[in-house]
Amino acid sequence: MAIDPVCGMNVTVMRAENESTYQGIKYYFCSAVCREEFDRDPDAYMYADQDDPGPDYQDESFDSVD
Repeated sequence: MAIDPVCGMNVTVMRAENESTYQGIKYYFCSAVCREEFDRDPDAYMYADQDDPGPDYQDESFDSVD
């Protein structure tokens, strides 16, 4: 099972008709519409989960302890 990075829908990998590869990783989509949206700007969907803000995120509250 995979999660469509555009809409968040569960996608059965073995049945997925829409897929795209970005930075060497294969992504699966519920529809051609979601795949096309992803292909236009894949970086917009890399860290859509707010619990994982991405590698460039820095929480200032943990910079240093004086």
